[in-house]
Amino acid sequence: MEFGFVDLKDFKIELGKNIAHTRKKKGMTQQELGALLDKDFQSISRIENGKVNISAHLLFEIAKSLGANVNDLIDFSKSANK
Repeated sequence: MEFGFVDLKDFKIELGKNIAHTRKKKGMTQQELGALLDKDFQSISRIENGKVNISAHLLFEIAKSLGANVNDLIDFSKSANK
C-alpha cells in the first residue's frame, strides 16, 4: 500500500517522528501522553518508533492530547527538518 510516494512502513515511521517531535515541543514525556490516552509509555514508544498501526480514532486522540491538528501530524513535508 502506498500513500503518494510514501509506503505504509515509511508512513508509520514519519508519523511517529511527527508525534514525538510535537510531544517534545510541548515539553511532554511519553508517560504523560500515555496517561492522557490511557496507554502505557511503552505503547507510546512503539507508536513513535513506527512499530504499530494506529487507528484514525487514536490519531485524533493523540492530536487532541498534544493540542495539535491531525493534518500537522501527517504532514511529512517538514519531517526532514526535524
